[in-house]
Amino acid sequence: MKSLLDSVDVSTRGKRRRATALVISLLEKIRYAEEKYLERIPRNLQSSEAYFEADYSVDVIIETIICLLRAY
Repeated sequence: MKSLLDSVDVSTRGKRRRATALVISLLEKIRYAEEKYLERIPRNLQSSEAYFEADYSVDVIIETIICLLRAY
């Protein structure tokens, strides 16, 4: 994974913008998967710690995406 990150060229503003767009796409994919996980949790467990942690993760991912969108 480190070599993949090291191989990303961010030497220009345009390249940084494209790299940021890639990160946003990945975060959106992760958010979608986390939301699907939440939907699969049975109703009787929706007050569990695992549910609240996953719900919080979705909120944080959304906030992160918004911040990254504002960066460029």
